[in-house]
Amino acid sequence: PWDINHRKGATMATDTTLTPAVAIVRAMFEMFAAGDLAAFSDRFHPGATWNHRNDDRFGGVHQGIDGVTAFLGEAAQLTGGTLRAVPEAFMADGDGLVSVLVRVSGTRPDGRAFDDPQILLIAVDGDRVRSIDQFVGDPAAVTAFWA
Repeated sequence: PWDINHRKGATMATDTTLTPAVAIVRAMFEMFAAGDLAAFSDRFHPGATWNHRNDDRFGGVHQGIDGVTAFLGEAAQLTGGTLRAVPEAFMADGDGLVSVLVRVSGTRPDGRAFDDPQILLIAVDGDRVRSIDQFVGDPAAVTAFWA
């Protein structure tokens, strides 16, 4: 059977002061909220990936800093700058993996809105993000919002 603690000594920490990886991820949310996309994108490894796990216009793997920033830039443009990602909880394994419970919301110019609980699984390598896996809470609603 699969063992969630397969790595030697792996533990989960919910205290955000325990791991440097959580500090990096928390800072990225602050950069995104402040609209500092240059600093935000600088926190990614050049070959980073973002896997938006939903069957909508953004579904699939976005590769490299350019691919990730293009994906986020288009989402911000489609929402007229109302796209928000507010972290509610951070959990880390002490080995570079951080999971974030986040509320993602936005409004389209035609009045469509969404407010979706999502989970981001983020792999931090050194002081940069190597990958993000994004799991949406209500796939049908998110797909309709981005349609």
